[in-house]
Amino acid sequence: MASNRNAGKRVIKRPAVRQGSAARSSANDDEISRERINALFVDIERLTNDSANAALETSPELDASPTHLLDLEAQALDGKETASPPLLDTQASTANMKMPIKSPILYEREQIGFVYSENKLQQIGDTSLPSDLPPAVTAPLTTGGQPIGKVQLASPAERTWTSEELGIVNAVAQQASLQIESLRLLAETERARAEAEAATRRFMHEGWASYLDAINQNERIGYAYDQASVAPFVEKVEPGAGFQESVSVMEEQVGALYLTPDPGRPLTDGDRQMIAAIADQIAQQVENIRLLADASRARAEADAIIRRVTRESWESFTAQKDEGSLSFVYDANRVAPFRDPLPNDVALALPLQVRGETIGQLAVTGPEHISPEAAELAAAIAAQTSTHLETLRLNEELQKRAAELLELDRLKSGFLANMSHELRTPLNSILGFSDVILEGLDGPLTPNMGADLRLIQKNGQHLLHLINDVLDMAKIEAGRMNLNPEKLRVYDVLDEVTSITSTLASEKNLALFIEADSDQIVEIVADHTRLRQVMINLVNNAIKFTEKGHIALCVARKDDGDILITVKDTGIGIPPEKLEVIFQEFTQVDTSSTRKVGGTGLGLPISRQLVAMHGGLMWAESTGVSGEGSTFFVKLPIVARITDVIEKKER
Repeated sequence: MASNRNAGKRVIKRPAVRQGSAARSSANDDEISRERINALFVDIERLTNDSANAALETSPELDASPTHLLDLEAQALDGKETASPPLLDTQASTANMKMPIKSPILYEREQIGFVYSENKLQQIGDTSLPSDLPPAVTAPLTTGGQPIGKVQLASPAERTWTSEELGIVNAVAQQASLQIESLRLLAETERARAEAEAATRRFMHEGWASYLDAINQNERIGYAYDQASVAPFVEKVEPGAGFQESVSVMEEQVGALYLTPDPGRPLTDGDRQMIAAIADQIAQQVENIRLLADASRARAEADAIIRRVTRESWESFTAQKDEGSLSFVYDANRVAPFRDPLPNDVALALPLQVRGETIGQLAVTGPEHISPEAAELAAAIAAQTSTHLETLRLNEELQKRAAELLELDRLKSGFLANMSHELRTPLNSILGFSDVILEGLDGPLTPNMGADLRLIQKNGQHLLHLINDVLDMAKIEAGRMNLNPEKLRVYDVLDEVTSITSTLASEKNLALFIEADSDQIVEIVADHTRLRQVMINLVNNAIKFTEKGHIALCVARKDDGDILITVKDTGIGIPPEKLEVIFQEFTQVDTSSTRKVGGTGLGLPISRQLVAMHGGLMWAESTGVSGEGSTFFVKLPIVARITDVIEKKER
């Protein structure tokens, strides 16, 4: 830094901090911002003042700078060792100084600047520098990687800046950037606090208005204390009468404390302080009373709603019952329905109450005198009876709702079954006629026509498969799925499945095979069509979720007499926490909108249900690691226990 710095100029520019639109700015806010900005650059003024009398032209004045500036110099030297790219341009002219802006600026386009020259700091409205200034040193002001301004130091042309001085200028610019960002955050915090305080005062005002309206139709209420008693005070207080102290809650005035002083003893400062303290205590007490009243009113409203719901529920319950089924008599031997009018010799009558609502009566007849112990026992019996009656009513309501849900489920299953049947009939016609046309029975086809028909046939087959899944699930839920067990060889079923699905595997260059160590002679009694359907679902799923590798099928006899069929792939795998979720209806592992494979999510649930109807089990194992794949297991008895499952459904 030159010794004749007073002859040069230092220009510090930064955009105005966002404070909302210009229409909301006020002169007071501008004055506050100006004071903060002036305070921001006090350190820079102190640096120049300390070095004003230096006689050297280079860096000796740094020895007289503040201690924290030496710390900044150390930071700059450290930054130099890291070989960071230079942030300063010592040769750029003021006319061509432009900062690259690569990201949106969070500040208003309106800018403000400050000029420090000749030991004076002043704000300038126009941030553009005069064209006759000598070349200047420029340091950017950045916040969060975004440029918000710059610092320019103008000096004589013969002035030479050392690398240490440039590092100090850069460090000062960084500190100034932090201070500017802190001021912006402080302004936002103060604005948010002001909004919160305004909302609190508004809430307090509305709360007190509601409270006074509920008490006395929004009329002013007051009390007078004459050192002997407290009495309501309804008279109007004349302005200027006596001494007045406001009663405020969170800076919101809710009342006033009036004091008629003794003419012979004027109030002292101590008296005034004591009155102010009493007003604060009164404010806290009346606010507590208001909050307690609000809570009590809310609780009363909730209790009224609960009682109304209870009353309506019991009225609906009793309306559905016979009059004779609502009264019972106990004669020390048995409990029997009571249909006669209540006798006149009732010695004790206690209400049966549920949530404060009377639902019945417990009456004791016979003895002329009831002892206190007997009355206390009868009260306990009445309380227990009320609780038990409410429990019985709720259980009956739950059973009724469960029956309604079962009926709705039955109707849904019937609707799906009928709708699937109605959809499948015309779809089969479409597929049949497309086959006829593709075979050329109705005349020759052009290549484009053949491609379109094959596309129609492919999508029709896919739609038919979905409809069949919905129909099968509806039949299973309705208990109308019929199985036709027969003796079959499991290996032959697997061989048939691989033949059907080999085309899909070939399209993805996947190897599909039955493992060599599979049992080729084991036979079971099961439904051939449904077992083949289960295996086709498992193999198709494996093909869909495997991009490379193979799918292997295996069948083996277990020691317990059952057989175990496995389908293992090298696909993307299944997360361990979703190994059971995939067997739920309409559920898939990938439910995002970007999933690569389609389906209804019914294949695995239907397969598990079909296996269970044979008396078997079905589950999956996977680590969830892509490439390790998944393994599905189907465990079946040698002879399907179909009868047991049907009987269980009938029960």
